[in-house]
Amino acid sequence: MPKENDLVVLKFGGTSVQDSASINNVINIVKNIKGRKVVVVSAISRATTSLENIAKYASKSKIADSEKLLEETINRHHTIINDLITDQKLKSEAVERIISYHRHIAELIKGLSIINELSLRTLDAFRSFGELMSSTVIFHAMKSAGMDIELIDSRNIIKTNNDFSRAYPDFEISAQNAETILKPLLNGEKIILTQGFIASTEDGITTTMGRESSDFSAAIYGSLLNAGEIQIWTDVDGVLTTDPNIIPHSLKLSEISFKEMEELSNFGAKVLHKNSVKPALKKNIPIKILNSKNTKSSGTIVSSKLSYPKLVKSITYKKNIIVLRVQPKESLGQFIFWEMMLSILSRHKPQIDLFLSSSNSIIIVIAESAYTKIHYDELKSEFSEISDCEIVNEKILITLVGSDLSSIDNFEQRIFISNPGVKADSVLFGYSRHSFSLLIDEKDFVKTMKNLHKEFFEGQLTNNSLFENTLKKKERLMAK
Repeated sequence: MPKENDLVVLKFGGTSVQDSASINNVINIVKNIKGRKVVVVSAISRATTSLENIAKYASKSKIADSEKLLEETINRHHTIINDLITDQKLKSEAVERIISYHRHIAELIKGLSIINELSLRTLDAFRSFGELMSSTVIFHAMKSAGMDIELIDSRNIIKTNNDFSRAYPDFEISAQNAETILKPLLNGEKIILTQGFIASTEDGITTTMGRESSDFSAAIYGSLLNAGEIQIWTDVDGVLTTDPNIIPHSLKLSEISFKEMEELSNFGAKVLHKNSVKPALKKNIPIKILNSKNTKSSGTIVSSKLSYPKLVKSITYKKNIIVLRVQPKESLGQFIFWEMMLSILSRHKPQIDLFLSSSNSIIIVIAESAYTKIHYDELKSEFSEISDCEIVNEKILITLVGSDLSSIDNFEQRIFISNPGVKADSVLFGYSRHSFSLLIDEKDFVKTMKNLHKEFFEGQLTNNSLFENTLKKKERLMAK
């Protein structure tokens, strides 16, 4: 059981704060939560992508395009201010702050258009304004609604390394900052509002911790402050058996373990950022995933409890998978080859999902990322110097996640019998036995997902209380 604590960390994602109505809903949710509270907010929906595009336009000297997109983004924040903030003093303060951010971004555009080189450090500087602007308007809206709240710049609390775009926190330094800055405010019963996604180096240089990493920020704050619970408010009812865009009748899980959730996040599930589990697991703080658009949903509890053995819990996937097939040249000794191979991977820093090796060949499964985009021709060229190398595109990695999958009767047989004619390039049990992955062609993706979902989840509603048919529940609510 987690340490007794009345502190709750609440994180609201981009769709939860996308407009005035959504933010007003967030205000009501926070008001109804008892105990001490730390509220972590993302940028408003699509703002981070807009800021990235603004930076990219500027780096190509497309100043007019940058300024037009910036104007649109800024105006969205002014609209929220006008809709939600009734106190004229607070409205004036919010407007002034947004204007200040507008000027700062405009200066960055001019500078970037001169140097024409967009580094990850500069890109992080642009991205950070999404959270800074959203937290500004939400703070003033909450104050206008009568809430006793303090706005804290997350860059003053969470300190990271300088691995821009995917920085990792220094928990020791961050804990010291939380102790001196946050705890006195919480002890004074102040609600703390801060930003997800952004942090800074010890020297104060802005960093970001990876796309969609506001969940991670919430978990970090929960860990630093020994929270009793971390709540992730998003736009789905909880952890589902698969992507509802592919399987509309996917089921909601009432609970899932930290280990299973970590596997799901690592292999593509978007409901929780992949780094979020570790800080919560270390302090044994339960994470509750909830829907800000459907507050009546019970959500999904993520905890150390490992229930329902011998059962597949969810199926996830990653698209844009690149498979690197490597066969070492005979002239190189085994250890020299491995040293050279690891050196190449270290320079390019791809996100490696699977790594399979035999005595004379290696398969590296890489997830393409917009943040760590690899120059694949360059990668292949370097590998060709030490091996016979082939890069294969247009693959999809499908992963089944559950508790001790290897103990399920006829598990692998059921996978392949339910998918006749589908060829998997490789199959692999995860190290923890909580996951099983299939590497398939894109053309087989949808039918494979449907077949697997039918095989492992049809009929589960009558077998146990783990699964809930959210589609039928929503239909019943609409009929009332």
